[in-house]
Amino acid sequence: MDDITIVAIFIVVILILLIKGVIKTFKRQPIVAILCIIFLFPIYMIWAFVEIFTGSTQKKFNKN
Repeated sequence: MDDITIVAIFIVVILILLIKGVIKTFKRQPIVAILCIIFLFPIYMIWAFVEIFTGSTQKKFNKN
């Protein structure tokens, strides 16, 4: 395989993973996510990347 093909496949995989992270950021903090996209896009991309490795976004409620 050509070097360009390997790089292209790597970029596509990273983008697919980032989409999952972006969805999780909007589930956790939608207002902050929108503001980060508008004003601090590089920091938002780092946040989305970190969210790939975090747990689920479902809130757990205590049953009393």
